[in-house]
Amino acid sequence: MNIIKSTIQLLTVFLFVGISANIYAQDQEPAPISRDSAWTTGGNAGFFFQQVGVDNWAGGGENAVAYGSEVNLFANKRRRSHTWFNSLQAGYGLVKIGDSGSRKNNDVLIVTSQYGRYLSKNWQLSGGIDFRTQFDDGFNYAGAADGTDTLISTFMAPGYLSPYIGASYKPNDAFSATISPLMNKITFVLDDDLADVGAYGVEPGDNIRSQAGWSVSSLFQKEIMKNVNLKSSLLLFAAYEEPEHIDVNFDLFLNFKVNEFITTNFALQAIYDHDVDIEDDDGNVGPRLQLRNVLNIGVTFNFGEKPKEE
Repeated sequence: MNIIKSTIQLLTVFLFVGISANIYAQDQEPAPISRDSAWTTGGNAGFFFQQVGVDNWAGGGENAVAYGSEVNLFANKRRRSHTWFNSLQAGYGLVKIGDSGSRKNNDVLIVTSQYGRYLSKNWQLSGGIDFRTQFDDGFNYAGAADGTDTLISTFMAPGYLSPYIGASYKPNDAFSATISPLMNKITFVLDDDLADVGAYGVEPGDNIRSQAGWSVSSLFQKEIMKNVNLKSSLLLFAAYEEPEHIDVNFDLFLNFKVNEFITTNFALQAIYDHDVDIEDDDGNVGPRLQLRNVLNIGVTFNFGEKPKEE
């Protein structure tokens, strides 16, 4: 509870600072960001492949093939004190080991959009949406006693749509933080079989759950050394009906450019969602820390302009 109280106190401080900045801005001309109203668009697309072959190998092992792709797109617009930033991240990968069928090892779709208007040099009034889901079916391959695969997720099951209104603090080009006293987390479970068992926090038989709450998010994006780019984001959310439950979503992406086309990237995602029950090896069911990491080496194509950082 001390952590919850401290978080709420910190949120209150940030909100007070934001209100103070708004009052101050009434007597100040909002800082113009750019007179260029043109869109800045671009991104990159990567294709990755890995193959392992063994034949009469004394150390053991099985043949394996892994392949996938990752796409990151952006479309940003600035005009004087107004900004509009949009991004799309999509990734999908499959792995085949031995004689078993192909299984996905990466599946993500994230779309974000944020509008902001500067009230002072570092503060913006902001609003936007955050949308997350996956493309394909997900299975628990060891969840059934008879060895059959158990469907645990699919497209829009779950799906998350989170509109919000708040204030954004942007002291420099690399870092930004948004404090929102009003976010609505809408959870979709559009697969009836999953909805009937109340998966992902919906009431059994329902396909949608709506939760009003507050959120704090941050974004850091910078070339930390030559040809090495780091992007990291953090999203904290707590529903007003359950303020002691803080959901956490952390993403980290490192991109290492070898040459014009060859790149290596590492992605890490950590999630703790109080509405998602996971069964451990001992049969205990409850919320747990979810971790996913992906290391890729492959061909990446960059296109468009370099994004103008916030």
